[in-house]
Amino acid sequence: MRAIAMLAVIAGLAAVPAAADEQSGIFVGVSGGRADLSETLDHLDLGDLGVGLQIEDNSPTWSAFGGYRMNTYLGVRGGYVDFQTFDDLLELAPVGDVPDVDLDLEGWMISLDANVPLGNWLSLSGRAGYMDWESRLTIDDFDFQEADRGSDPFFGGGAELHLGRHVGVEASYTRFDLNGSDVDYTALGLRVIF
Repeated sequence: MRAIAMLAVIAGLAAVPAAADEQSGIFVGVSGGRADLSETLDHLDLGDLGVGLQIEDNSPTWSAFGGYRMNTYLGVRGGYVDFQTFDDLLELAPVGDVPDVDLDLEGWMISLDANVPLGNWLSLSGRAGYMDWESRLTIDDFDFQEADRGSDPFFGGGAELHLGRHVGVEASYTRFDLNGSDVDYTALGLRVIF
């Protein structure tokens, strides 16, 4: 339901009149890279076991997106990002076995993009928006599973190399603040304008 609301916002913003130029239009794209997570989880229900859970891991990540660039300087974007699985070890207060911890994370996002051209071939960009995310925490040794979801802000930026009127390659960095935990996503993407 939240994804439908996000797409409705994108469609509404795309209908805003703007001065047409050679960089305006509908676009789609994909990106892939690496996400780094550092998160501390407290209050896990694992019986009487004293537990401090610190997840520090990286994961291959991919994203698919689309949107509308109103002109050279401003656009809206929505998409899906799959951080896949962050995998780490559980630190137990009493010394004992070290069980494996998996955290799956994914979400839908919407953002406002700002672009600054540096000539015909290169532009810098900034991005800010919100992500509607879901996570699943699994600790197999304790038969423990916990799901969570929320909506939180993100911001980022990067550079785009224009390979003609319709194709661009973008390198980007995005910082997601998901329920107080920072996820850093560095990616390389391909964007096609129609």
